[in-house]
Amino acid sequence: MRYMKRVALLSLFIVFLSVVGLATSIQAREYYSGKVFTGKFIRVGINDYGVFGVWDEGLGATGFQYPIGGEYESLAVGWWGDGWSVFYGNVRAGFSPHDGAWGTIEGVMPKVSTTPTRDGYIHTIVMNTSDRQLQIAFKFRFYNDKKFVSVVMFVKNIGGSVVSDLEVKKIVDWDVWMPYIGDFSNYWGMDNVRRPRLNLAVAFINSSIIPGVPSVYMGFASLEKPTNYDLNWDSYKYRGIYDPVKTSLTSDGKASVWEDYCVVYQWVLGQLKPGETKVIHMVYAAGDNLRELEYNAAAGLRFAKTMK
Repeated sequence: MRYMKRVALLSLFIVFLSVVGLATSIQAREYYSGKVFTGKFIRVGINDYGVFGVWDEGLGATGFQYPIGGEYESLAVGWWGDGWSVFYGNVRAGFSPHDGAWGTIEGVMPKVSTTPTRDGYIHTIVMNTSDRQLQIAFKFRFYNDKKFVSVVMFVKNIGGSVVSDLEVKKIVDWDVWMPYIGDFSNYWGMDNVRRPRLNLAVAFINSSIIPGVPSVYMGFASLEKPTNYDLNWDSYKYRGIYDPVKTSLTSDGKASVWEDYCVVYQWVLGQLKPGETKVIHMVYAAGDNLRELEYNAAAGLRFAKTMK
């Protein structure tokens, strides 16, 4: 049922593009704008609100492509489901390209800057909540010759009082090569048997389920262990994780779940004093096998630790 709904959504989305032109619509300018980075192995579209998912007139929908090309897009397809949310007290804020901005960042225009480095770029996004309580910032580290992107999220109390009950959630809807294979489903699993400290959620496809398709692995990981997680469809717009689906990759890297899932991470961070900052280090990575993905995810988190 979810697959049919998402196919219908994708069809409506394509019709919308052809009729009104996404690049010229109000929503496109506000919620699908960003910058596309192309390296030796991957192409990513970094949205102005701190996620992957950009509409580019020349390249089309761009989120995370490995190898490079629209047929190998794995994030900006169907429901553009790379998103984040922050909860503090009775207040909330969040974003995904499909849902737009909501809560205390609705109507807020982020400050965006890009700094070239010797081996890529540092892309920085900063926004203050409309209630002047929090500053939410993201730093993306794109490498010209790597198969991963390091990301650091900063949540700073810029107000004059303690922020209570801080919670951060992240949703990543991997649809590995959906334009190529014509299916939103992937194998899914947490890599907590082989690499329990990596906090790596994996989505992959291979020729065992789709003859003639080579293996490719996509992953999202965090340095900070999530308080809870779900491989199904917990809403990232609300606190907590409810009735989660949890499945592990086996010691030989195999998974038993083939489904249209996504990953939702939750971090319960407690109080935030005036001037204090909470930091979450993350990575999006790709590989041709699980071992390479694990290596790339671990390297990406090491690089993320160096980002201030």
